[in-house]
Amino acid sequence: MLCHEHDEDPNMRPKPISPEKREEVIVHMAAGLLGAYRYFREHRQAEASAHRSEPQRSAPKVGRNDPCPCGSGKKYKKCCGGAMVN
Repeated sequence: MLCHEHDEDPNMRPKPISPEKREEVIVHMAAGLLGAYRYFREHRQAEASAHRSEPQRSAPKVGRNDPCPCGSGKKYKKCCGGAMVN
């Protein structure tokens, strides 16, 4: 309603509205913005608290000098772990 009020193209301009109607539109816009802010703030807080826990490992961590889990019999650092060392 207020978007193209001052558009250069006269065909894009809406019909003039009364000051009372303008005030009503602005009040509704402010209420909508406040509602959207509250909605997304609650969801952001809920999501942030859900992601704060430490990641869980499904298998125990393999040390560099432990036998490689692939079954080769070599140490992890000389087998599969060697690809990660530069």
